[in-house]
Amino acid sequence: MNHNRIGIVGWKDKSADLALALEMIAEWSKTHKEVSFCALESLKEVSPKNIEIVTEDALRKCDLLLAIGGDGTVLSTARIALGTSIPILGVNAGHVGFLAETRVEDLKTTLDLIQAGEFSTRNRMMLDAKIFREGKQLACETVLNEVHIRARALERMVNLLVEYNGRYLTEYWADSLLVSTPTGSTAYNLSANGPIIHPSTSAFVLTPLAPSSLSVRPLIIPASAICQISSVSDSSLNLVFDGRINNTLESHDKLVLSQSESVTTFIRMKNTGFVDALREKLGWTGKPKLA
Repeated sequence: MNHNRIGIVGWKDKSADLALALEMIAEWSKTHKEVSFCALESLKEVSPKNIEIVTEDALRKCDLLLAIGGDGTVLSTARIALGTSIPILGVNAGHVGFLAETRVEDLKTTLDLIQAGEFSTRNRMMLDAKIFREGKQLACETVLNEVHIRARALERMVNLLVEYNGRYLTEYWADSLLVSTPTGSTAYNLSANGPIIHPSTSAFVLTPLAPSSLSVRPLIIPASAICQISSVSDSSLNLVFDGRINNTLESHDKLVLSQSESVTTFIRMKNTGFVDALREKLGWTGKPKLA
């Protein structure tokens, strides 16, 4: 499969690696006239002249999207690609770059391999988060990583009632609550001592941050479940979707979480995978070696 039009997503203030990646793409394109490149408007000031500057709508017509940056850039790219089948290639120009499949210095070789068909694709599940008020749907966000439910005043805790498939599960009294996909399990969820979930697992996890009860632990539930969350108190709550999009949950609102029909498709190169990422990007060194 050839990719004749490739879109680029990045943020110009991220790092010098982004400028290097754009230069490498411009150089590669000189010997691959069959491929055209376009970049998001945020890269207008740093993109070489042979890379067209376009809107998000135009990026949705590309055959492939390059997300050049950290995992936040990949999440933004997933949002752009939502509702399409456009695959995403993460190019690490950030720090950990857990979702990145290649490094900037390997970009030309990676593009060669992609054009030669030396790759595969993997779908990652997403969650639909719907807000209801008096039975009427007010909003819906689709996330690749997580939904973060927290108090509007950061010094306050949240008191949340959770239902699982229409049945009472529990009340969480905690600093906040994360609802994470397998992809999001290696993000904020991991920092909050939540479990790592293999991306092929059809499940999501509820992880309370600093719960008041020592018996409360993260809970993995099947992706087929419907999870409903509401505030027990009269105060409004903040909802943060994939760390970027914000909304409000009022005291009598319902937040309904379920597996989305949409997925995010990632390019995967040969000899890479989730196990390699765990070992290399999280620094899993195994048993210390004796001198």
